[in-house]
Amino acid sequence: MARVNMDIPFIFDKGPPEPERLELDENKLRKLLSKLLPEFNLEIKYMERTREGDIIIVSHHFVLNKDVRTLLRAISYHGPIEREDIEDLQEDMLQIGAINGILITSSYFTKDAQKYAKHLPIRLVDGAELIELLEEHRVVEAKGAFLPRFTDEEVIDYFENRKRERLFGLFPSDEKIVEIDRRYIPLAQFRFRQILNDKEIIRNVYVDLHSGDVLYLEEDKIMRDDFIRRIMDLPQDAKKEYMDLIRYGELKHKYVKGKTLNILERKGLVIVQMDGRGDKLNLILDEISDAVTITTSEISTPTSEAPKLKKREKEKQVRAIIYKPEIDISFDLEHFMEFSKEIKKEFDPDPINYKYDEILDILQNLYKKDKISYDGLVYLPYYKCKYVTSDNVERYDKLIAPKFKPFMPKFDKYLIYRIIDKFPAIPYLFIAIMYLIINLKEIDKVIHIFSSAFIFLLICIIVGILLKIIFKTERRIPRYTGTIAKYGFPSIHSMASIGGIAFVYFVNPFFALLLIPLGLLYVHSRINLKVHSETDVLGGAIIGIIIGIFCGIYILKIHLPYEIEILFSILFFIVPLAITFIELRMR
Repeated sequence: MARVNMDIPFIFDKGPPEPERLELDENKLRKLLSKLLPEFNLEIKYMERTREGDIIIVSHHFVLNKDVRTLLRAISYHGPIEREDIEDLQEDMLQIGAINGILITSSYFTKDAQKYAKHLPIRLVDGAELIELLEEHRVVEAKGAFLPRFTDEEVIDYFENRKRERLFGLFPSDEKIVEIDRRYIPLAQFRFRQILNDKEIIRNVYVDLHSGDVLYLEEDKIMRDDFIRRIMDLPQDAKKEYMDLIRYGELKHKYVKGKTLNILERKGLVIVQMDGRGDKLNLILDEISDAVTITTSEISTPTSEAPKLKKREKEKQVRAIIYKPEIDISFDLEHFMEFSKEIKKEFDPDPINYKYDEILDILQNLYKKDKISYDGLVYLPYYKCKYVTSDNVERYDKLIAPKFKPFMPKFDKYLIYRIIDKFPAIPYLFIAIMYLIINLKEIDKVIHIFSSAFIFLLICIIVGILLKIIFKTERRIPRYTGTIAKYGFPSIHSMASIGGIAFVYFVNPFFALLLIPLGLLYVHSRINLKVHSETDVLGGAIIGIIIGIFCGIYILKIHLPYEIEILFSILFFIVPLAITFIELRMR
């Protein structure tokens, strides 16, 4: 991939006739193009220099879904740029097959030149705009990048295995890999300083400046949250009104109305309601005031006409609907991923579409209790593969594969643990079905045992969730972000598997012995997958044993109405499967 170095001279409004020259290296040029190319629905891929000194930019066109050429020409000149210069650029565009052009000058364009280019796919950048664009990107030099996980050979193998087969796999794929592009996602790093239990906790939050999404980790997968982008993508007036609502609380409807209010309502960012906070208090005060007015009037002027009471008119209020995730360890990518100050030249950064200072303002208003600061720009590597079929149909696929720190588990090496993790209820339900088949002659007894087992399971889930809410301990590896289940202590899997042994002991000690290896395997899987700490697992096991003994001594002796026990027995099979389905949906 060719690297371009180009000098573009520019002149100041005041000064000597001889203009000073502005050094514009490849990084600055790319940042300049990151603002210009999106106007044509383009994303830069690489650049080439012609013999004449022009720049041919090969970009991906989002609408046409193919690669196209753009011709960039930079002119250093004391006088104005005329229409003839644009006509020359237009002719050269036709010769190389470029669909659009960019003409940059340190000077200015005549009115005739601007009028001629107005209806052409040519972008004009004069000296004043050039300075403005460069100044806008002055402070976005990257301080480093996360390391890629795979070698080039492994990346090729990955995309080879991602080819789409034809007719449900009956015929091999006719897709061919045309190219694999190494790219960087530009991330703005923000530092959150939180005070929890009189302790300062520092978290890093990373926002994709290309897409506007906030990144976080779910096990070993990079996930995205669009709560910042939803605000950033608002029209300027709507964004200003929404930020005012966040800063100052609810506002009267008459101050927020019309098109702006309609946009915010359609985006689900505001709610309009009658009266604001304190409505009940205001009504009580009004009633007291009316009573005092009537009493005073009757005492002072008993024969006079009764006073007319003012009817309190309700007024509409507009209140912001604020969605903001709790900032926890899952947002701190650097805690889990290898980082280096070295930026690899073979990776090209995506264009920056969002300003970090505007994002910082939004974060500071959303998280007012935290001290938030901008901590620089970093890059996240990814790969973009282009496939082409025999019918010349193009398709793109992406791979984000950062290198994780050594403490992160290698999930592909723990297949049996992953199966247990995804389908924890299956082995126990299989054992329960076998127990049912063996004891069909004592079906009433079996139904009672299953009913009691369901109560044991229900107690484990309720107690486990309550303790998670109370202790709020973070998992070693992020999971179930945004839900109560994201907390580690206690391990509900350990509670149910080890506590189940204690419960079954009161049913049949021999069966309890058979369940010990399975229970220990479950406990070991939680530690090996690092979804729980030893404390989470040990605490869960002890609590589970206590619940199991309690249910074995007391619950097992309680005989509920037969219909209820049948219902609980059915739920004993349905609830674990439903929980498994919900867990899989949450991941």
